[in-house]
Formats: sequence, C-alpha cells, structure tokens
Amino acid sequence: MAVNRQADGRVVIRRRAWATLALFVLALVALYAAAWTAHLRFDWTEDGVYTLSDATRAVLRRVKEPVRIRAYITSGLPQPYGALRRFITDMLASYHDAAPNISYEVIDPDRDSSAAAALAAMGIPRVQVQVVEDDQAQIKQGYMALVVEYLDKKATIPVVQSESGFEYNLTRRIKQVTGSGKRTIGVMEDDGAIPLDRMGRLRQLAGDDYRFEVVHPEREALPEDLAALIVAGATKPLSTLARYRIEQLRLRGGGLLVLAGNAVPQLDLGFRVQPVDRYANDWLRDDLGVVVRPGLVFDRDAGRVMVNQRQGIFMFRSAVDYPFMPAIHDLNPTHSLTRGLREVAMPFVSPLICSEQAHDCTVLMRSSPASAVQNGPPFDVDPLRRMAPLFAGVQRSPQVVGVALGGPLQARLAPPKEGLTDAERKATRPKRRDAQRVVVLGAPALFEDTFMDGDNTLFALNALDWVAGNEGLIALRARQVTQRPLAKLDGDARAMWKVVWIFLLPLLVGIAAVVRWRWRLRAGTVV
Repeated sequence: MAVNRQADGRVVIRRRAWATLALFVLALVALYAAAWTAHLRFDWTEDGVYTLSDATRAVLRRVKEPVRIRAYITSGLPQPYGALRRFITDMLASYHDAAPNISYEVIDPDRDSSAAAALAAMGIPRVQVQVVEDDQAQIKQGYMALVVEYLDKKATIPVVQSESGFEYNLTRRIKQVTGSGKRTIGVMEDDGAIPLDRMGRLRQLAGDDYRFEVVHPEREALPEDLAALIVAGATKPLSTLARYRIEQLRLRGGGLLVLAGNAVPQLDLGFRVQPVDRYANDWLRDDLGVVVRPGLVFDRDAGRVMVNQRQGIFMFRSAVDYPFMPAIHDLNPTHSLTRGLREVAMPFVSPLICSEQAHDCTVLMRSSPASAVQNGPPFDVDPLRRMAPLFAGVQRSPQVVGVALGGPLQARLAPPKEGLTDAERKATRPKRRDAQRVVVLGAPALFEDTFMDGDNTLFALNALDWVAGNEGLIALRARQVTQRPLAKLDGDARAMWKVVWIFLLPLLVGIAAVVRWRWRLRAGTVV
C-alpha cells in the first residue's frame, strides 16, 4: 500500500509539473500575441537602442507638416538582414506613434517595378549579400534603403547596414529636410594653422549638417553667419587684429573650437614633430584663460601605430604601442560632448590648465595615472625607442588634455587702430554675452585625416555640434557606440576567479543537489 501511495504521489507531481509548464507556455504565447498586435516592446539594452530618445522626440515635436518615410527593403534576404527588416519596421512604427504626422511605408522593390525605377533615378545602389543555397555560395542583390520626404525636399539613407546608428541617421535626415539649412563653420588658415584640405574626413562626415569655409582673420573680417570657428595647430602668434575678430565672433554668439599644443606632427616625414613658436599659444591664456603647459604627454595606456622595422635585409611592418598617442578613457561622463564615449586617441597632445580668468571651465578628458610629460623642445617621439627608459624616473599623474568653457563673456580687447574694415568700425560692438561655447584641446592634429577614425570621429562631430549650438543629436550619436572593452584584471584577481570557477562553483552545485535530495527525502518523493 505504501508503495502504491508513493507511485500515486509521483504521478500527481508529474501532472502538476506538466500542467505548470503548459500554462507557462500558453502565457508566453498570449503575451507575445498581445505585444505583436498592440506594438508593445521592452528595451533592455544598455543604451536603449530600440527606444526613441528624448532628442528624437524633440525633433519630431517641431515638425509641422507631414513627413513620409519610404523603406525600400527586399524581402527574403538572409540573416542578419531578415531581422534588420523587422527592426526597421518596428522603429518606423515608433516614429509614427511619437508623431502622427510621420507616416511610413515598407516597399519591396523586387515586387514593384516603379519603386525599383525610382531608386535607380535617385542613385541608390543594391546591396550584395552572400547566400548559401543547396550547398553553394551565391550572391543575392537587394535594397535596404530609406527615403525621407517633406514638402519638396528629400533625403536618403542609401544603405542601412545595421541597427547601430539607425535612429541617429534617420532623425538627422528628418531634421535635415525640415530644418532651415546648413550652418557655416569657419576654418582659420592663418599663422601656420592646419588647412581645411587636411580635414577631408571631418568635412565629409559633417557635410550634411555644416558648410565649411576657409577664413583669414588676419586679413579680412569674419563672415557674420559663422556658427563657429576652428583654429587648429597655429604655429605662430595671432595678431591683435585676429584676436579681436575672434572675440567679436564669440560675443555675437559664435562658438570657438581650438586645437593647440607645443608641437604639430610632420606626417610626411614619418614620426616627427615641429615645435610651435614659444609665443604661439599665449593668446589662449590672455583671451580665454586656458594655459598650454610645456611638453608633450606620453602614456602607457596608448594607441597602436604601424611602423616599418628592418631585420637584416628584410623590411616588415608591425604594430607597436605608441605612448605619444594616449588612449584617453577618463572622459567626463556628465558633459554632452563626451557622455557615452569610451575612448579618444589624442596624438602628440600637450597638457592644459585653466587659470582663474577662465569662466566655467569644465575638464572634458584626462590621460591615465600612468602618464607623464616629456620636456622640450626638442621632442623625441621615435616609436621604435625603448619604452622603459622613457618612463624611468619620471613623475606620473593624469594630465588634463581637453576643456570646455561656458558662462558669461566680457569684451576684453579694444578695436585695433589699423586693419578693420569700414563695416567693422561702424558695426555695433556687443560688450557682453551671458553664455559662450569654447572647446580647447591639446592635440593640434586631432582633426587631420590620419587620426579621424573610431571614437575620434564621434568626438569631433560632438565638438562641432556643441560649439555651433546644435546639441540635439549629440545624445543620439553616442548611442551608436558599441565597443565595450573588457576591464583588465591583475594577477591576484585572475587567481581568485580561477579558484571560484574551478572549485567554488562545482561545490555550490553539489551542495544544492544534496539540499534538494534531502528535501525530497523528507517529502517522501524518493523511494
């Protein structure tokens, strides 16, 4: 009889377990069906990639007329494009939910000849993907494009390659067609500053939002419509006339982005730098309250560069750690310029410090505690030199390499007696401004094409937007950063985790098994 009761008890337990499992599966199916029909989603990603940001919603609220988004997506593409199609559809539905005057349509160009002809007329290419069918690799062509239409304006995203950056690109296109046009960024080419033609990558990346114009404040007045001015790598002192014109730009509400240091790289000659004039950066101290301290920063936490090495009669290229290109990870997490970024590589960077004269000075970035400063000139930046003697006997500490200035601005400079145009002399000169936008970086060559990749491009675009007063999309741009480097563990930490995984975890599993066995024994479910 006891054996029969135990058998009946096991049958009851099994039935309850299967019933619980069935109810759980039915609940999941019902929840999925409800979410599908009601367009409900839960976003558990770190950066909220699947949820519209506040910046996007702010842009959509300013849209007064209907905007139509056409998504041209070929069906039947292999993964990951199949999942990407669903992601695009869900995001477009979110745009429509946030702003009813945003409408969208998903079109398969392979089933609509007129759509294919329209894409060809707009110059939108097909994407090529590799498909494995019947044990054979084949190339299949299709479309993954978006077209945004507003009144008589049109903007396109020719190829959607991934989920990363989708919201930024689409919101940027909506803002582009519904906005008032591009803003103008001036690039100073006086006093040995780096010319615009060496910033081609930056010009290309920001070209949809800004128009770049070469200016010469030493010889002519700055245009009235400048949203901001870039002064990168000036090797000679600025004249009083140029400084006055730059101050007037700031008093009119224009931003200022300065890249200044003690040496500029001579990339055509290899790893060499040219020291700047000893007085070239004095205007930053006098006009902005930012001091470029002597020397170049070198850091053990550094980026890698490719160098040519000779071994016997052979020449080969190899990647080496280059301490004069510090990898900056200590980025201000609260400032919109650097929030969300993981790393910025600062080539041939000089340390900065804000004096009491600087208004509302905010540190944007510091080098690591393992960094130091090489005195000079001259500067020895040879990447093949032994690193141990370089770091031996030097005082190491974090170095400030980037700052932002805000707060009120007071006119300091009197109009020069010579050089001003008649229009400048007759213009009403503002004496004060409640807020200014100035960024000073210690790396003169940061915007050169050689160094514009990875997070450097994101930071450069953020800096342009901030000084130009165009902050709306900075938060969106940071959300597309996907690099998540693992933290390095020291020897003791590695040993501890080895013990945990090899011994402690199996022990915990064994203890849990014994406890469950004892519980079942008491409940009478074990024969």
